[in-house]
Amino acid sequence: MNRHPKISASQSFWQKPAQDQQNDCFAVPQGGNQLFHNGLIRWQALTGAERFVGLAIVLAPVWWFISWSYMPLFMTLGLFAYHLVRHKQLGLTRPSLPVVALLLFTGYLIVLYRLRVPDAGPTGIIGLLQMWGTATALLWYVQSQKIRIRLTVVAWAFSVVVLEAVLYWLFARFVLGEPFFIPSPNLIATFLGNTTFRSTQLGAVGNFLNPYNPSVRGPGGLVRYTFFFQHPTISSQVFAFAVLIALDLKNRLWSSTVIGASAFLILVCQSRNVWLVLPIVVLVHWLITTGKTRGLSALMAALAVVSFVTLSIPQVTEKLADRVTTTAEATGNLRKDSTDVRRDIYIKTWASILTEPPVIGHAVPGEEVVPGYEFGRVGTESFILGTVYRAGFLGTGMFLVFLISFLAWLWRTRDDRPLCCFLMLLLLALSSAVTEFSPLEAIILILCAITYVPKLAQPKPKYRPKYRYV
Repeated sequence: MNRHPKISASQSFWQKPAQDQQNDCFAVPQGGNQLFHNGLIRWQALTGAERFVGLAIVLAPVWWFISWSYMPLFMTLGLFAYHLVRHKQLGLTRPSLPVVALLLFTGYLIVLYRLRVPDAGPTGIIGLLQMWGTATALLWYVQSQKIRIRLTVVAWAFSVVVLEAVLYWLFARFVLGEPFFIPSPNLIATFLGNTTFRSTQLGAVGNFLNPYNPSVRGPGGLVRYTFFFQHPTISSQVFAFAVLIALDLKNRLWSSTVIGASAFLILVCQSRNVWLVLPIVVLVHWLITTGKTRGLSALMAALAVVSFVTLSIPQVTEKLADRVTTTAEATGNLRKDSTDVRRDIYIKTWASILTEPPVIGHAVPGEEVVPGYEFGRVGTESFILGTVYRAGFLGTGMFLVFLISFLAWLWRTRDDRPLCCFLMLLLLALSSAVTEFSPLEAIILILCAITYVPKLAQPKPKYRPKYRYV
């Protein structure tokens, strides 16, 4: 008797054959749909996919200790290996247009890198696989297996990460006193022999355990924290996603707690772009929810009143303009050296694109803007400019095909998707001009694709006898 029957393309990740459910850790949990009991999540109520994703999020400090640079690739290979061993096949269906476009984009970047840097080692190719290869494989897999994760499970996992970060901040601030330290290499860096920390070199990011930077202080003398991720900007994006998820929760106590804690963590991470972009995204959330709950007419009336007050009363207009200008200047003056370096990078990258249009692409960043500072190179610090500079117009076109088709797929399947998924994509889009993304943003992209809100079953209408006319 075949113990590993084939899974049809229409079967979801947790819908395994009945004979496999007893021995399959990804089988549908039996009994009860109640997700929480006494404030704690019920492990038995989670599907196998939800257990995998929940643990992957909750164990963020473990991945940080091992190496965030390699963990997305390791987890993807482990997931594929499990499915292959368990079911003797991956069960992949015909790839969709977003998968094909992203696969072509990844292959193009790898070939371009080999042509432009023929003498380089495998590090560059591994980096491309970590970023785009992982995203391509996971997107193909979740679309083939129709994997879905309940919003409440994702919210629980992010709440645990927020709690871990708050507890670590309290411990480092009030117990350790935030002392100066030299970052230690993570597990993979130790294994590879990369044990010397140099803050101006690219290896300083992703290879060392650097939870905070005692030499950088922001508002109120707060030390800049990275927590369990590669960079403070990445940490801020994770906590911003927690804020957007919390806005979609019905439990107001839970929602308010996560929003307050996440906002504080974003403050101590001192990521300026998230400070500026997150309020805009939250405002969009308010506009959409207000339009749904109170109607379009109430929303338009509120916008009309706000526009009239801000634009028709000179005192209000001047005060608002001064406040915006002051906020922008204060944000720019925070770590002013970094702001100046970024401005020079953007100017030189844009000038290079105009003077020497990169039809094919340069594959790697250009010259250093500040001598000896490897982070400040032409074609960095901006996902948009960096993609055009390194991938060229041809590679950028491939990526645009992926992006447009992926967004179209999300829109076609929007019925049960929470608003936070679309708003997180908006946050990443607004940040992309001044932020360079990492493999973790690609994982967030996949998470937005699989999160959903279960629809409540509608009760069947009771039998109504025919009216009797007398």
